[in-house]
Amino acid sequence: MSQIDWAGTWNQLCDALRDAGHKVLEAAPDDDFDRAEGLRYVTRVAANFLRANLEEADPARAVLNQSGVKIGLDNPDYVYGGARLSPRFDYRLRGRLNDAHSIRMGAFSGGLGTPGGLVRDSYLTTDDIEMDEDGGFEVAISAEPRPGAWLAMSEGTNSLTIRQTLLDRPRQTPAALTLERTDGGSPPQPVDPERLAGALGRAGFTVAAVVDQFLGWTAAFAAHPHRIRPIDPELLAFAQGDPDTSYNYGYFDLAADEAWIIEFEPPECEYWNIQLGNHWLESLDFEHYRTSINHHTAVVEDDGTIRVVVAHRDPGHPNWLDTAGHTRGGLALRWVGAETDPAVSCRLEVIP
Repeated sequence: MSQIDWAGTWNQLCDALRDAGHKVLEAAPDDDFDRAEGLRYVTRVAANFLRANLEEADPARAVLNQSGVKIGLDNPDYVYGGARLSPRFDYRLRGRLNDAHSIRMGAFSGGLGTPGGLVRDSYLTTDDIEMDEDGGFEVAISAEPRPGAWLAMSEGTNSLTIRQTLLDRPRQTPAALTLERTDGGSPPQPVDPERLAGALGRAGFTVAAVVDQFLGWTAAFAAHPHRIRPIDPELLAFAQGDPDTSYNYGYFDLAADEAWIIEFEPPECEYWNIQLGNHWLESLDFEHYRTSINHHTAVVEDDGTIRVVVAHRDPGHPNWLDTAGHTRGGLALRWVGAETDPAVSCRLEVIP
């Protein structure tokens, strides 16, 4: 006789997905376009966390996923990677830099949507990693110290997150990365019924919690349209990311003949970018539309400032960001390695 209530477990998962979809529909603008993107967003989040909690959940398998997920204004310049970790095992990340401008990686505890949030345990950047003449490198990931580049795990570490930056993504080759176990321990176990039942429950909970969390972000940004402000530390506390990045966010809601003009003088820093996203804080289709620029692709004014124009059609400005058919949505402005946050001015203009 089964000791697990499989029907109840499945119902809980389905209920969580249903409730997440209903919350998105309730929070959606009165527009079928945004409703459609909202439900697509829920399916994307569900697909990601089902895969992460089931197919890629066993830290003994050392599965490195580099498909990424569109949440929280994911950066078009970043190639995201991640894996499940356990301090019971030792790992090695091998790579070759190729065209990547930088690589930044962290070991994390907790998770998005959990009461304690995603907590950064340790972090490394390209500057911390010795490269050979061909851009090859290795990083040890373990609870105990290791020589060379070492990413430390705490007793609660459960995941690896990698962000590699490409300054001209359509024309560049990302870093080649592989992850393997080095402890020589026992191989992964077959399916454990209790573990799988728990994974289904966690997946449903995580989808619901992540949708809730980022609905809060959208509401906070939309409350101050056409302004760019540093993110509220309370929002960022539950999604710790790169410790060297300063995050600033805004929200646009433009008529057909309006343009949002954004001006700033970039600080001295390793990298900056500005990007658009939809109402659900997913990056827009950056493969087919120009929805972001960075310090490498932006055109600088004679006085050293950057002028960005957000509009539905090309006004003839070199730093035009295309809304890609979206009336409204989020905006992110990031500085990496800056010691100061510069002033950012914003205004609306009518365009011919």
